[in-house]
Amino acid sequence: MRLIKRMRMAAAAALLVAVAVPATAAAGTGTAVNLVLMDWNIHGESADIAAMAALIRSSGANVVTLQEIHRRPDADQVKQLAEELGWHITDNAHFGAGDNVGPCDDPQPGLAGNAVLSKFKILERVTIRLTDFATCPVNRSMAGVRLDLGGGASIRVFTTHLSPGLSATSVARREAQARKVLDYFGSRSPLILTGDFNAKPTDTLSKWFVQAGWTDTGAKYGSEPTHGDARIDYVYTRGVTTTGGDVLSSTLSDHRPIIIKMTH
Repeated sequence: MRLIKRMRMAAAAALLVAVAVPATAAAGTGTAVNLVLMDWNIHGESADIAAMAALIRSSGANVVTLQEIHRRPDADQVKQLAEELGWHITDNAHFGAGDNVGPCDDPQPGLAGNAVLSKFKILERVTIRLTDFATCPVNRSMAGVRLDLGGGASIRVFTTHLSPGLSATSVARREAQARKVLDYFGSRSPLILTGDFNAKPTDTLSKWFVQAGWTDTGAKYGSEPTHGDARIDYVYTRGVTTTGGDVLSSTLSDHRPIIIKMTH
């Protein structure tokens, strides 16, 4: 009886291996997909969506992550940009609300937040709230998607916008948000995380991400300032190969867009 039991256990284990291994192998045998990601804080309601779409098209970006993008009843910037790019508003766009449009203590119609748009179909969506202020300051969130790269391959892309400010209170608030982001991901991989972090590469907050195993792609590709004379916008990766990148010279926003090229 013991021999029969051991044989049954071995057969069950072999079945588990037979099911699990091919799935892993299949995911790793596909042709690498070229990703061209643009990250951009578009400066809210002042954004010229048509001009920005033209720059996105000329850059060759097939994944776009955005901060300070608004959805108002009379001006849905997510829908406008998707239409300009020829990407489906449902299949190829995800908006993660952070707060109401307008002064945080006097909400206006609509929502403001972060967005991911891509020529690749979105398989999953998530919005993670990072703060829960009753009035001011503006609430913060993180928007994330899983993109279908074809052939069974996919990649998760997230974007966020952390609170600004140089006071001790502002720094503590921003670092608390960053900690929530880091805790959410843990050691998971592969991942792409972008956004306006309102922190310089030398700040403690920025060092936390590198220490947690994230690659700051801008340190090698696109180390130029992204806002004024500071680099505060980032494309972090984990488990993804970066092949190039740049900070584009554009005056369409108070932030300059980042282009990072990758393969996965």
